[in-house]
Amino acid sequence: MSQYALNISHPPVFSDSNFVVSGCNREAWQWLESWPNWPAHGVYLYGPQGSGKSHLAHIWARKAQASILDCASVTDDDLTSLRGNLLLEDIERLQDEQFLFHLYNSSKEQGSHLLLTSRLSARNLPFRLPDLTSRLNALPSAAIAEADDEALAAALRKQFADRQMKVTDEVVAYLLPRTGRSFYKIRELVEKLDRASLAERKNLTIPYVRHFLSLPSG
Repeated sequence: MSQYALNISHPPVFSDSNFVVSGCNREAWQWLESWPNWPAHGVYLYGPQGSGKSHLAHIWARKAQASILDCASVTDDDLTSLRGNLLLEDIERLQDEQFLFHLYNSSKEQGSHLLLTSRLSARNLPFRLPDLTSRLNALPSAAIAEADDEALAAALRKQFADRQMKVTDEVVAYLLPRTGRSFYKIRELVEKLDRASLAERKNLTIPYVRHFLSLPSG
């Protein structure tokens, strides 16, 4: 029977079991794990793209039963219907500073909790509204750094295991310095390896992986 590699996209799974705690994110993880015992009504989580901010934020949102807002589409008109804990990601993309200012105050008045994420630290945000910037700078902040080798290796093993792909520690060690330094890149690489090895009926050995990485991208 012939075997075909199906072009199936695996959406990101933001589960607790998929999140790898290591030196690069332990402080941020501890902050969100400490909810609801925060010293303020909000926490500011920041770090580079691909560092796992969204993963960690969505774990918190599920735990806190928080609504997840899209900063590209929210307006002041939405404030009247927003209740309870809230997650707003990538706030540096937000065009309406007044909305965030009002959201901050509304959340505090309601006694609910607010998690904000960004690639930038609060002091480096492009906002100009003084009352907003002072409030954001006063929030407790949790930094998440670029993924370290420990986290990336664990993410590689997890991605392979999720697809029931058997790999040795030697293959993981070989791939580690040859992939992008983000969880997104790890997921992308494993997905491509899954399709290619299935289509060619190859085991994931170092010679096969070396051959795969030498192929033109496309």
